[in-house]
Amino acid sequence: MQRTGRVALYRQIAERLRAAILDGERRLPTERELASRFTVARITVRAALDLLAADDLISRRRRHGTVVRDGACRSVNPTLPM
Repeated sequence: MQRTGRVALYRQIAERLRAAILDGERRLPTERELASRFTVARITVRAALDLLAADDLISRRRRHGTVVRDGACRSVNPTLPM
């Protein structure tokens, strides 16, 4: 990640998580784990997750974690077979 680049950190994190979803990831780490992994504040992680939630790629439930929605891979990349 580039901290001095033109792309905001939360967008960079969202793109990395989007790539993980395309690779078949079904459950994402907690906000704390992501914040620690990327060495950013939790608010930055929340902004990244908000982007993915707005695109209907993930579902966020308190105390249950963040999971990838069924069919999320196809919604990101419609050329994938069903």
